Amino acid sequence: MFKLLLSLAIYFSFIFISYADHGPKKMWKRQIKPYFNLHETNMMGPFKINVHSYGEKQNLDAINLKKENFDNIFKDKFNLAALIRKNNELVYARYNKKRNIDHNTILHGMSMSKTALSTAIGSLLCDGKIASLNDELGKYSPSLANTPFSKISIKNTLQMNSGVEPIQSDYKFRRKLNQIAQGLGRHEGKANMLKAISILNGNDREQGSKHFYNSSDPFALSIMISDLTNKPASQIFYENAFKKFSKNKFMHWVSDKKGVTVAQARLTMTAVDWSNFGQFIHDEMINNTCLGKFYKEGIENAVETKRDGVRYGYQFWVYEVNGVPTLTMTGHGGFFNVINTTKNTILTMFSVDEKYKYGNLFSKGMISKIAEEIN
Repeated sequence: MFKLLLSLAIYFSFIFISYADHGPKKMWKRQIKPYFNLHETNMMGPFKINVHSYGEKQNLDAINLKKENFDNIFKDKFNLAALIRKNNELVYARYNKKRNIDHNTILHGMSMSKTALSTAIGSLLCDGKIASLNDELGKYSPSLANTPFSKISIKNTLQMNSGVEPIQSDYKFRRKLNQIAQGLGRHEGKANMLKAISILNGNDREQGSKHFYNSSDPFALSIMISDLTNKPASQIFYENAFKKFSKNKFMHWVSDKKGVTVAQARLTMTAVDWSNFGQFIHDEMINNTCLGKFYKEGIENAVETKRDGVRYGYQFWVYEVNGVPTLTMTGHGGFFNVINTTKNTILTMFSVDEKYKYGNLFSKGMISKIAEEIN
């Protein structure tokens, strides 16, 4: 079976669409390694940035696992970590020891962070602080009143369907947006999420008319959360979700100078806790809680994207896995958190190269095939 899986993975290797301009070496240097101790250094390369950290990091003992062996799939120099859960139990874990990564290493989740942002939104909806996802962002956020996002619904913004950021926006524009938000380059010391989205000139198209993957939509959601709660999105996620599933008890997330979470990425926690986050979402959906219904609604109402067979929900992707719409967090370089409720399986993986030897393992039902092999 493994030979079949390997041959399928090679043949059907999937290339994740990304706006980044760097390969494995730059990704490791800029997007992974600095985050190991960013909460202590506050340095992103030569630039000083703002970080919110929560809890106290604990060094946990290694976890005893069953002898499930998927090394032939995940043994690759570009793979940083891979974990598989079955029936709420971790049955496989592999870490890149050559890069000094283990179960206590905190990893930047890249765009998987967006699903933590949507979790914060969902928790506020369930707490009654947000009345409806059809409400406009401006109802809850005075800061957005003079921006194109004021009249955009929360739902359309969650679905990257606001229509604000131009589809024709180029890499330089998106880079500028992110540099202003984080305080990089000439914006050092002046990180400002609101200023970042203020460079957007009006609405590019009617909201809800066309999905476009971007940074400005999650930025607007994060600003709304701060205005509504007087807390950053990172704290809402920490209080309403993270503390319920974390084993390591520590996370950090980049913010701007005013304390607003830079929410399109930048959330950092252990690989085990990323896996636990997947299990948390799984359990909420299985138990049909209010938050679980929020996730399921995001799957059911997911919008079409330019990627064949892949839709977009509430700050997460929806893949068809053996014909079943499946909530999937993704991130540049081969980051995946796949919540398979039909198999009660969570697959979590981190890579610094989306084109590593066996591909991203996610096309033509590859992940489902792997999950079926777990006893």
